[in-house]
Amino acid sequence: MGKDPRAFLEQVFACVDTADREGLASERGLGVLEGLSGRKTVGVLQRLAGLFAADEDACYLEVGVFQGLTLLALALAHPRLPCFGVDDFSILDSEGRNLALVKERIGELEATNAVLINEGFETAFDHLDDHLKGRRIGLYFYDGAHDYRSQLMGLMLVRPFLTGDAVVVVDDANYEFVRQATRDFLLTDDDFKMVFEGYSPAHPANLDVATLKHHEAGWLNGVHVLARDPADVLPRMLPPVDHEKSLYVNDWLVHRHQFARLAPEALDLAQATCGKDAVAREKREAALRSRFAEAQDLVAERFPDRNTMSDGLPEGRFNPWRSRA
Repeated sequence: MGKDPRAFLEQVFACVDTADREGLASERGLGVLEGLSGRKTVGVLQRLAGLFAADEDACYLEVGVFQGLTLLALALAHPRLPCFGVDDFSILDSEGRNLALVKERIGELEATNAVLINEGFETAFDHLDDHLKGRRIGLYFYDGAHDYRSQLMGLMLVRPFLTGDAVVVVDDANYEFVRQATRDFLLTDDDFKMVFEGYSPAHPANLDVATLKHHEAGWLNGVHVLARDPADVLPRMLPPVDHEKSLYVNDWLVHRHQFARLAPEALDLAQATCGKDAVAREKREAALRSRFAEAQDLVAERFPDRNTMSDGLPEGRFNPWRSRA
């Protein structure tokens, strides 16, 4: 887009600063929309999208649509900007209604520039150009699965589709895995720098009413704003993480275990057992046994421990180039 790097970064900082002070840039559609983003988060996305709204070759893309709050808030605020939402609606949708709900809201609000890509993001990125049709992503919002791998892949896989002055916003940065993935991305990609980080003291589910209300008007469950900075204008800034890595070691220990698929139910049972809650323990033991019955065949296929999932892999394999050399 030929922007002056310093001037553009000043605009990015101004967008964040204004959102931090004023929240939403536009309330259009908010009487209909619902979601799990803080008002400052929505506000900064609205303002940052404005930096690309006049560029016919740029677009907005988000991973994790949920019920359409951010996708439609941006599409309505910038009706000429193509806004893509990638989601297979497999998370936070126990009743299986979110896809239909988002489609309904697109129609009700006449958000004709909002486009749903109903796939997991890794699948979608395999053929993303089919949807973008030559456009590049100026503003990217990641709010998909928040495990470490998904977070890091969500930042790495989007790189080829970004404009030269792209801005990336990461939601739910309160989570340790999210902060670690952002940090690792920044440490291994000199093109990007952190512009802003904002957090709340706990997940919204664990906040008292007054504190929750305050952070719903703010950054809710945390946010990171990153900007492409190939001219190396900004100093390096990294999100804080716990440098003791036992969580990641535990992740490896769980995944190799025979009962890995039962880990959430097993942890719930351990919580009730250690908390000496007999009623909860009985309920959670029943839930664990039910999950075991569902996954019994998969559990039976595994060793008691040190499962590598490597059965059937080749003992050795060269890149096919060698056969042509």
